[in-house]
Amino acid sequence: MEGHRGSGEDPGPVIRAVLARPAWIVAAAGAAAVSVGLGFLGRRVLSDLDAVEVSGRSMIPTLRPGDRLLVETWTYRRRLPQVGEVVVAPDPRAPTRELVKRVAAVDDGRITLRGDAARSTDSRRFGSVPLAAIRARAAFRYWPLARAGLIPPAIAVPPAIAVSD
Repeated sequence: MEGHRGSGEDPGPVIRAVLARPAWIVAAAGAAAVSVGLGFLGRRVLSDLDAVEVSGRSMIPTLRPGDRLLVETWTYRRRLPQVGEVVVAPDPRAPTRELVKRVAAVDDGRITLRGDAARSTDSRRFGSVPLAAIRARAAFRYWPLARAGLIPPAIAVPPAIAVSD
């Protein structure tokens, strides 16, 4: 191999300087650089995660009162919410309160939200919400442990109007 120790060729000033230092200094500098890089990456990822607790019954059977979810904000910086995904948005009737609902439709910068339960307070009652109001996508249920796992999008979304026989 060209330029390595013992070849008789000059490896260059940078390589010479690195080889002249004890191995532990080189290893420590490399570890420090990796740690700083991972620290910045970790801070960025963790700042995009949040935890929410489901309090109502409108998402039964998918989500139940007391379920705890990890929600993330980075997906919707890259793309629009998709029909069937579970999202977190402020309640239009009480903006300090948040709703966990499923996306039923995305149209002209507005999103229609629905609960999975037949009797749900959702866009049928308060109308669609602005796209910008969607705070996060529900990604993972971490509590209760027996039901922990990813929250997949629904294949079918409840119809806009409930039909009775």
